[in-house]
Amino acid sequence: MPMPSFLQRARRPAPATRSGRVLRRLRWPVLIIWLLALVALASFAQNLSNATNDSAAANLPSSAPSTQVVQLTQGPGQPDVDGATVVFSRNQGLNAADLAAVASARAAVAGLVGHVPGLSAPGQPTQSADGQADEFTANVTTPASNETSEDTTAVQDIRQAVSGPVSHVAGLQVAVTGWAAITADSGISNTAENTLLLSALAIIVIILIFVYGSPVLWILPLLSALGAIIVAEAASHGLANGGITVSSLSASILQVLVLGAATDYALLLIHRYREELRHHVATADAMAAALRRTLPTLVASAGTVTCAMICLLAAQSSALHGLGPVGAVSIVAALLAQTTLLPALLLIVGRAAFWPRIPRHDRPGTEASRLWTGIGNRIARRPVPVALAAVILLGAAAVGLVVLHINNGPLAEVKGNPGSVAGANLLTEHYGPGVTEPLSVLAPRREASTAAATAMATKNVAAVSPSGPVKGYTSYSVTLSVSPYGASGYATVQNLRQRLDHAAPGSLVGGDPAVQYDIIQAAHRDTILIIPLVLVVITVIIGLLLQAVVAPLVLIATSALGFVGAFGLASLLWRYAFGYSGIEAQLPLYIFIFLVALGVDYLIFLAARIREEAGKMGTREGTLHGLSVTGGVVTAAGIVMGGTFASLVQLPYVSVAEVGVAVGVGVLLDSLLSRTVLLPAILLIIGDTAWWPSRLARPKEGPKEAVDLPAQVP
Repeated sequence: MPMPSFLQRARRPAPATRSGRVLRRLRWPVLIIWLLALVALASFAQNLSNATNDSAAANLPSSAPSTQVVQLTQGPGQPDVDGATVVFSRNQGLNAADLAAVASARAAVAGLVGHVPGLSAPGQPTQSADGQADEFTANVTTPASNETSEDTTAVQDIRQAVSGPVSHVAGLQVAVTGWAAITADSGISNTAENTLLLSALAIIVIILIFVYGSPVLWILPLLSALGAIIVAEAASHGLANGGITVSSLSASILQVLVLGAATDYALLLIHRYREELRHHVATADAMAAALRRTLPTLVASAGTVTCAMICLLAAQSSALHGLGPVGAVSIVAALLAQTTLLPALLLIVGRAAFWPRIPRHDRPGTEASRLWTGIGNRIARRPVPVALAAVILLGAAAVGLVVLHINNGPLAEVKGNPGSVAGANLLTEHYGPGVTEPLSVLAPRREASTAAATAMATKNVAAVSPSGPVKGYTSYSVTLSVSPYGASGYATVQNLRQRLDHAAPGSLVGGDPAVQYDIIQAAHRDTILIIPLVLVVITVIIGLLLQAVVAPLVLIATSALGFVGAFGLASLLWRYAFGYSGIEAQLPLYIFIFLVALGVDYLIFLAARIREEAGKMGTREGTLHGLSVTGGVVTAAGIVMGGTFASLVQLPYVSVAEVGVAVGVGVLLDSLLSRTVLLPAILLIIGDTAWWPSRLARPKEGPKEAVDLPAQVP
């Protein structure tokens, strides 16, 4: 008796290959191992924010003078002490009612002591020389691991306390500024991090549903990506406990980095798996074939990014140095999840994961995209003009670099014009530009008087006042007459150090302006060293994957041009669309690492498939066919990565938002222009020479007629 047709469809034939049988047996054990591991690691992942380090020393080379000042004045494990300065101002001059309001506000803040964690009694009010402003400061002492949360709570309570007395005096301006307020206005809270994760997930879900047209399939790569985040955060927590500096910037980027990379790897694997399902009866055989074809590419892609991240260990900045291991474990976690957990989930669900567009082995089809087949055919007709047009567009975008402005001032990290910014501007206007951020000079006791006299005689120094002994040193507070974070301020730091080296040997110059000066110097050194190192490492890895010399050089040149163009566009957006006042000196290197290293993913995805097809049908036809079958997945992967990084824009910390803008713009530009238009055009121009010195570069016997590929759809 023949088996009913519905039972025939439901029966699962045994895998015909040995690898298929192995995969089928391992699917449930792999899932169980992952579930047990995630349960064990979840608590470590949740506590990553408590292990981050955003102190001044975290961004400094250990040999910098300002690092030594930080170590002498703070010491390891000591809590942070941030000032919350309440400033009052009236342009016509303060009157009796204003001064009474100041006294009432100070009393209200004093009443918070003992009720607000870490808040100390406010100091006495200090009136400005012009009689138009008055201010007092209350310190907030917080553990380094919970600085943002406690600063935010204290500043919110102070602002509420002073608002009452001031509300009864018309025309009196009041604002709360200082480091505590800056931290509160720019800090990344747990709520903001959760919102970021949800936004990134929403972007990925929408894109995956659009790409696959399935209400089921998107769940599987997303579950695997979330598992990878837990593994990466737990590993980063271990790195922090092991002495590696993990900053809030690194911790925030970790989530979107893992989500974006894991989704990219999933897109490539699922794309090839769906293709193989049309050629195999058993799903396990199709998965074995898909892994066999994509695993070298995925490993090369992840290896490239991982090695680029490891290059950051050569950085002087502790935060940048720490980003390397954090980024490396993030990429490894993403690769591990999408090459073990995702295949297990796909095999458990079976072909039903693709419902309603289920690929059938008895219904041959193709994964070629009609859109990218048409684009490839147009590129092939005139590859030289297309390549020139792409280069011109990227070059035009790079012109935006002329508006790039480096700004390491603390107010540059705060979005908009909240109280911390408004208050700082009032202090600068009425008390002078250097009052809020003085330099700190530590002089050996025998050189104390000479150091003070030398500092006072230095250009752009407005005042020098003693501030007490510090571990064998006599310390002085040095107020500048110029902006401490501008070119003149940094030049003064350098000049003061040189003069003290001659007049009072052993003296140290610190304070936040000196910290930022040292960070800028370290960033310049790191950029000059690490960018060439990363390019060499990436070139070598791509060369090994493609077994060629010319093609990797083409890929790297394309990637570098895409980075410059994206950086130029991002500079325009930072200034004119978002109104940011500049970027920190370290950020260009952060952005370079993410754009070039992550952008190489799409280069590898496309070039590896083109090389595979070129071995069957020649470089021209292989390029067109490779573009037609991978252009869609590369574009989708780029949109996923760009969208997840762009979600960083919603965070209040400007540096994080700027990285999100740059990487989002860059990845989209790469996946839509550099990788899928410029690269194929160049490969079509140089032909088989791209694969030199491998056998693919040898001339083929007889000419091949160049024909367009037919536009096909799955």
